[in-house]
Amino acid sequence: IVYKDSTAIYEEVVASAVALKQQALSVLVASSTDAPQATGLAVVNTSSWARTEVIAVSGLAQQAGSVQQMSKRSDVALVLATVPGCSVHAVDLSAQAAAVEQVAPVRVIREEDGSVVLQNAFVAARISADGRLTSLLDLQQQRELVPSGAQSNVLELYDDLPIYWDAWDIEIYSQEKVRPVEGASITVVDEGPLVASVAVEAKVGKASSIRQWISLSASSARLDFDCDVDWHENRKCLKVAFTWDIYSDQATYETQFGVVQRPTHRNTSWDMAKFEVCAHKFADLSEYGYGVALLNDCKYGYATLANTMTLTLLRSPKAPDANCDMGQHSFRYAVYPHTGMFNESDVVREAYHFNVALSHLPVDLGVTNLAALSSFFALDNAPNVVLDSVKAAEDDSRDVVVRLYETYGGHARATLSTLLNVGAAYTTNILEEKEADLELKQAVAPSQGQS
Repeated sequence: IVYKDSTAIYEEVVASAVALKQQALSVLVASSTDAPQATGLAVVNTSSWARTEVIAVSGLAQQAGSVQQMSKRSDVALVLATVPGCSVHAVDLSAQAAAVEQVAPVRVIREEDGSVVLQNAFVAARISADGRLTSLLDLQQQRELVPSGAQSNVLELYDDLPIYWDAWDIEIYSQEKVRPVEGASITVVDEGPLVASVAVEAKVGKASSIRQWISLSASSARLDFDCDVDWHENRKCLKVAFTWDIYSDQATYETQFGVVQRPTHRNTSWDMAKFEVCAHKFADLSEYGYGVALLNDCKYGYATLANTMTLTLLRSPKAPDANCDMGQHSFRYAVYPHTGMFNESDVVREAYHFNVALSHLPVDLGVTNLAALSSFFALDNAPNVVLDSVKAAEDDSRDVVVRLYETYGGHARATLSTLLNVGAAYTTNILEEKEADLELKQAVAPSQGQS
């Protein structure tokens, strides 16, 4: 019943958001062109960090030197883009061959036992013939992350029968009745140089199925899992489990503007009650010197017991809606290994980049000048400070509100630079009421902005 209303509402919200985004892109880049005639891309990075990523672009003409790889999964061009933070940056398609030569290509290695290895300059990931992650080797640290004899990316189907409130409760005793999803098959899809991927297909439960694309790009140590699920189960819960050669008595979970830590054991009844943890973009398991983060783009139920992390993917309650969550689902998750403990890592940045994709428009570089659109905002001197959002003030004053937060639980003194013409700067509370003036320094050339 609820879904009939919510589906229509969400479709309207998504359509409005897409239209607003396209309108904003058109204002920033007024001289866009049709993709087949494009000589470049105007790439928009809304995060405050510079990033180098592979982006998928539809409709590009495969001219000499422009497109170095076409994705076999979706028949789109793959383009390598390096973009400063908070900026619109031009990517010259004619220079793609030279740009790709600057990064070590990702490649596919087929093993005799039917497993497939995806390898770039950072990691080598072995996918077994049934879609399990049996090895994840950090090539730069020469560290194996999957313990000997263990497996990760294990899809698990649980009985999900709460005592009350089907759609709200999840009970610890459900973990006693679980079986792994068996009988998966894999197919190599993309073989580099920018992206390598395999497709995993499996039947789930009595009436459901999953198709999963496991991919590794040339630009990152992050291993991505894109999932399409046709879901028709009855009081079952689908999770994915990752077992790591990492041990800690606490795991870290992202919440709004910060993190919380929860035990990885069940020594007391209080610890046991924390068997499922709600989180935003990631959970992280770190020991001294090293860790692994499990990222997601729309799934928020995590658990960590000893050295095994799980992410809840789908449920199938039958009350109050007998058809709750039935049908097609698309979602993504990823694993990201890193040196250092969580508060020494770049997990927060990687989680933002996993959730906030680069946007792009095709342009003719002969008539488009994007030099004035570089680095609207920049943060310096504080790697633990995140520029989370930029918005118009609610009082219609044409003021701009920039929301920053410290993410690791420490102190910081950050410098915020901007191209905007700033007359005054001050901190506010959540109601946008003025609290304290901030030091404002004029740049050498006013046309270059203030900080």
